[in-house]
Amino acid sequence: MIIVPIENVTEGMVLEKDVASSSARDYKTLLMKGTMITSDMIDLLKSKGIKNITIKGGDEPKEEHVNAPVLSAAQAAEEIKNQHIGRALNELSSVFESEGEIKELSQKAMQQVDGIADDILVDIGNDSSYLGNQMIALQNYDDYTYKHCLRVAMLSTSIAHELHLPQHDIKEVIVSALLHDIGKSNIDHEIIVKPGKLTDDEFEKIKQHPFIGYEILKRSGGYSANVLSGVLFHQEKFDGTGYPTGLSGRKIPLIARIITVSDVFDALTSNRPYRRPWSVAETEEYMLGGCGVHFDYDVVAAFLRSFNPYPVGTMVSLSDGRHGVVVKHNTNVLRPVVRIHGAGTGEEIDLGGDFRFLSLMITGIYSGSYAG
Repeated sequence: MIIVPIENVTEGMVLEKDVASSSARDYKTLLMKGTMITSDMIDLLKSKGIKNITIKGGDEPKEEHVNAPVLSAAQAAEEIKNQHIGRALNELSSVFESEGEIKELSQKAMQQVDGIADDILVDIGNDSSYLGNQMIALQNYDDYTYKHCLRVAMLSTSIAHELHLPQHDIKEVIVSALLHDIGKSNIDHEIIVKPGKLTDDEFEKIKQHPFIGYEILKRSGGYSANVLSGVLFHQEKFDGTGYPTGLSGRKIPLIARIITVSDVFDALTSNRPYRRPWSVAETEEYMLGGCGVHFDYDVVAAFLRSFNPYPVGTMVSLSDGRHGVVVKHNTNVLRPVVRIHGAGTGEEIDLGGDFRFLSLMITGIYSGSYAG
């Protein structure tokens, strides 16, 4: 299978996986696995904001397309996870985008967040490949605070698992991450989405969002001190130059240090009106350089071990100008085994295990032609 940007999709390609919309209010399967792509379908996917699809490629056997395939156990499990994402987007949008200023969360909203946390705990805990694929899917669409919070919660879950936290603590990480930016709901939306540099006054308003969020959850009741501290301190920096209190080092609660890493990674790799998204390599290089200054090294190390940015099937560009598809993972997730595409060679190069390729690296997701 190969993950293909929608700009490179051509007629005749065959879907390896279902394509589902991720609109909070219109979540449904758009095209089913096995469908042969037509120009009308490409237009449909573009109109729905789809940025990537997974097509058949490599050595997979060809299959006849059927209108109503019987789902296998694995496909059924995948469908359940897709339903979880759809429900999470829908319910988080209602929590974050209520009319007027949010004073406290309703009992219904709190129950919705708790249910989303339970789903994430199960989905990511049982399937390590789920995170990378869903992060690609969830960055397909115009961004909103609640979508960012969902991605941060998923990333934070993987870090918490890698740090071997107890299940109860992991769920608190998820809940806190889901709500870490709830305070932004009470800040002028024009400031939140401003494409240019913020004025000093606007930035001062932005800096209030952790405390606003903390106050919302405190008034709502039912949230532990740990969950509250994740919301309040997620903008603190390891060297003490963050906000709102200037805490430093291990005085910053672990839950906040986890959310900080996830928050920055997602922010830098997501599209913004004022800049292009950073590549995974650029972002992880930045985060490693920020250890001891912005980030806790142990948390960053856990993140790098837990999150695979190049799921099997991702077409990537290499620093020597070639491109290929990821076919296998290594311990170092930035250096997988890549099957070179084109020229009919089918050569596989092991970026992590073959010393001949030490100077070769992935420079990003491939954006050229997928013919052949």
